[in-house]
Amino acid sequence: MANYLVSGGTGFVGKHIVSLLQQEGHTVYILSTQKHKCGLQADGSTIVYWDPTQYLIDPSFQLSDGVLINLAGAGVADQRWTSRRKKEILQSRVQSLETLYKAVQNKQLSILYMVSASAIGFYGDRDTLFQETDLGDDSFLSQVCQQWELTANQFNRLQIPHSIVRIGIVLGSEAGALPALQKPLSWGVAAIPGSGKQIYSWIHVQDLARLLYFLSTHKKIGVYNAVAPYPCSLNALFAAFLKTNAAKAILIHVPELIIKIMLGGMSIEVLKSARVSSQKIEETGFQFLYPDIDSCLLAINKHKHTSHIKKG
Repeated sequence: MANYLVSGGTGFVGKHIVSLLQQEGHTVYILSTQKHKCGLQADGSTIVYWDPTQYLIDPSFQLSDGVLINLAGAGVADQRWTSRRKKEILQSRVQSLETLYKAVQNKQLSILYMVSASAIGFYGDRDTLFQETDLGDDSFLSQVCQQWELTANQFNRLQIPHSIVRIGIVLGSEAGALPALQKPLSWGVAAIPGSGKQIYSWIHVQDLARLLYFLSTHKKIGVYNAVAPYPCSLNALFAAFLKTNAAKAILIHVPELIIKIMLGGMSIEVLKSARVSSQKIEETGFQFLYPDIDSCLLAINKHKHTSHIKKG
């Protein structure tokens, strides 16, 4: 069993990877900026205080022979992209990695291997299939991802093997992209941004957690796309959701101009197509539980139904 350190471990994806690590019997430490949450948790994990803006990890914390999973960074879709928010999105990612780098350099952390997040926002807007060898463009999110990955690659100087995971649109019942997309359905409306023909490269959150864990146990090196094998159009995603939930709704395509007014610069990511390949990760032997949108949404719907029963 290993000692895992997870930055961003209290977020949507982080909670899933922490749960998986605990199921596998590993010791889990979670870095958090919320000091009042620190200490041993009821689930057996330990939350450790850090402040990446000050390049600080609680000095009393030491880690030997650890595996690092880095997911830290301000939410890209949480707020409108003002100049201040753009700066925060970039700095939160770079400063987190620099803080971890400094802690390893100062021997506070002993890390055997690292998996560091990036995003498919690295890629541009085109109809052809994106591979890990493709270059980014000059869009804001691509520039963020490029800087994010450059900072992660500095760990080569410390001779720490690592992989970088370009994460697609994460789907799950409790958070991620799906709740936001389905919100208007409560009013009987399916509000599809733009034409709906844009291709979304997505991944079920459970498969993402499994993929991160797979890379960490097999010590893979390099860049990997974390997307399901079968991307789909936004129209197909909505159709599958309505079918899975036996729901009825009026389909409305929200004009691109309105999306741009509502979301500003973030609209680029909502309206663009990104057909991203999963071939490289599949060639390692990793197998997806939810390779297509139908199986993904069926699993999410089942989980949501089960959760409601437990709460009741």
